[in-house]
Amino acid sequence: MADEKVAETFTAPGDDVERLNFAFSWWHCLPASRAETPSVAAGTALRADTVRQWADQAGFARLGVLPVDHVFWRFYELSG
Repeated sequence: MADEKVAETFTAPGDDVERLNFAFSWWHCLPASRAETPSVAAGTALRADTVRQWADQAGFARLGVLPVDHVFWRFYELSG
């Protein structure tokens, strides 16, 4: 799974990449996700803790962050 690479915790102001990712989230991803039912209306640019929580709820035993160095994306591996 891939999602925008943002800081582990929110700190204002974010760096330029985080601010860009949240702009995309606010203008496109959040409204698009709210159009679905049911929706948690999370948009995008998720924090790793949120992804872990959702993976647990979906029944995955493990969520790992893959060691891929990319400026915009964080990659996860879900298993079990």
